[in-house]
Amino acid sequence: MAFQLWLFCPSTNSTLIFSADAGLVMVAKSRARAIHFLEVFALGIVEQTVTAAGAIRKPKAGRSTQHLSSGNLPPLIGAKQLSQARWPLAVLVGLALALAFPEPRWVGFAWLVPGAWLAVVAGERRWRLFGLAFVAALVFRLVSLRFLLNMPHMAGAIAGWLALSLYSALYPAAWAWLCGGSLRDGLGKLQWPWFRRLGFGLFAAATWVAFEMLQARLLGGYPWNFLGVSQFENFALIQIASVTGVYGVSFLVVWASVSLLFAVLQIRRSPANPWSWMVDVALPLLALGLVCGSGVFRVAKVPSPTNKLTVALVQPSIPQQLIWQGGTADERLAKILKLSRLALATKPDLLVWPEACASISAERWPEVFGMVKSSGVPLLFGTDDHERAEGSDEVRFYNTAAFLTPDDIQLQSYRKRRLVIFGEYIPFEKALPFMKYLSPIGGSFTAGMEPVQFTLQEGGHMIAPLICFEDSFPHGGREHVSSGTDLLVNLTNDGWFGTGPEQWQHAANAVFRAVENGVPLVRCANNGLTCWIDSLGRVRQFYGQESGDIYGAGFVSFDVLLGQTPGQTFYNRHGDVFGWTCLGWVLGVAGIRGFRAKRGLHTGGGIG
Repeated sequence: MAFQLWLFCPSTNSTLIFSADAGLVMVAKSRARAIHFLEVFALGIVEQTVTAAGAIRKPKAGRSTQHLSSGNLPPLIGAKQLSQARWPLAVLVGLALALAFPEPRWVGFAWLVPGAWLAVVAGERRWRLFGLAFVAALVFRLVSLRFLLNMPHMAGAIAGWLALSLYSALYPAAWAWLCGGSLRDGLGKLQWPWFRRLGFGLFAAATWVAFEMLQARLLGGYPWNFLGVSQFENFALIQIASVTGVYGVSFLVVWASVSLLFAVLQIRRSPANPWSWMVDVALPLLALGLVCGSGVFRVAKVPSPTNKLTVALVQPSIPQQLIWQGGTADERLAKILKLSRLALATKPDLLVWPEACASISAERWPEVFGMVKSSGVPLLFGTDDHERAEGSDEVRFYNTAAFLTPDDIQLQSYRKRRLVIFGEYIPFEKALPFMKYLSPIGGSFTAGMEPVQFTLQEGGHMIAPLICFEDSFPHGGREHVSSGTDLLVNLTNDGWFGTGPEQWQHAANAVFRAVENGVPLVRCANNGLTCWIDSLGRVRQFYGQESGDIYGAGFVSFDVLLGQTPGQTFYNRHGDVFGWTCLGWVLGVAGIRGFRAKRGLHTGGGIG
């Protein structure tokens, strides 16, 4: 039975039918048959990247077929139609990638998008190639970061959404541009042997990791929604993060996706051989099987925990507008204290408030300390702190996590080290004073200097605080976990973004800090997601789990299991060995290509 592909051509009111065994294109004057095109839309993406050189001509009268040249995949679309089709396809690629993240978490798209992205840009060159790559990346960022538009400061919301989307889109766009450059002759003319296709798939995966490494560090870093984060609920797969960090998951997803693209091409080239595609996906499938198998084994062999810590978390759900409004501090504190007294009835070992939801005035401080002292339960809470710079009149402000124990009125504190752009600091504030009008804050905070750990007197457990999106930094989270750390605690105020996908996206990023470092992580949020994540990356419980409302006000008490993962993980001990290796490989290949190009110019040879 012949393999056929149907494509309706509106300019000729015809249906083009490709028969793989005969190598023919037949033209049928039947609009009804065009519906078959929908059945092969996935293959159509590849077909549209075949070539822009062979435009379909209108058949002469009395001629119903025309022969195609052999050797390459047959052209199914003209240059003009191809040029127009790539831009909407780039938009669809970006949209599909955004949908792989919360919400709605259609994670399967993550495995398809990198390969589809390269299919869209293949055959293009230079700025048009980068333009297509950037459109897909920008749509991905605009859609996945749409929660920024919920910020109550309208000018800052729109400016922040556009600026952050444009900036963070540069990294995946650069990946598609760099890798797509190797496919500049189009997929239809691609005659690579298997080992070269394998090498390219591995290189594409390493390049993706390299750009994620840069994104996590440049300009303070913005490691939000790395590709591997989309798989946060695949517990077997994400265990590899204990060795490679989240970057290992991203690597596997990209490698599998690019290999799938090559497999589709093999099906097109050898339709008579139904197993021709296996040669391209065999190794990625084997690697995924080994990784998931070892992940299942790691989860299964976890010993029964010997210790647990009961943590009570208060989620006040205070609107951000109220936090900014003057004269509301006592009202906000009263709400938190009321919820705290209810939470203390559960007899916890630790009481936690979220990030900076209520300042404590000197008049109300005795009430707070009295509650802690009478209950015998230490309090970890977020607050703003300030001090005068030594030798000057400058006052520095800090976003702080404070630790108050029942028998010591002297506060221990940790100052946030990684600040949110426009939310906690204004870039170029002194050189460009107008920049402050794009932000709801009146001035910039100062970054803290070092990680801090607090010790619970009862049981001697060590807890390491993280503030806001600090739990999104792979290398940053690692710096807070030592060999004696029992628990990571994240204090966050996601009330900036109303009710939407941000709360789940933030939690999904945090999952990997638990796996990477082999310690559980507790998150206390203003309006969600308040939860605890075990050392294997499983979200065990969260506020609103029964009611379905994760954003409301209340409290919750968790029995957090400690010591599930004995010893430090490889990632915690050695850091981003895998990530730096990928970056080094990419830079090495780029350097060799640059040297060869320069040598070719000097000797009169061609480039590539």
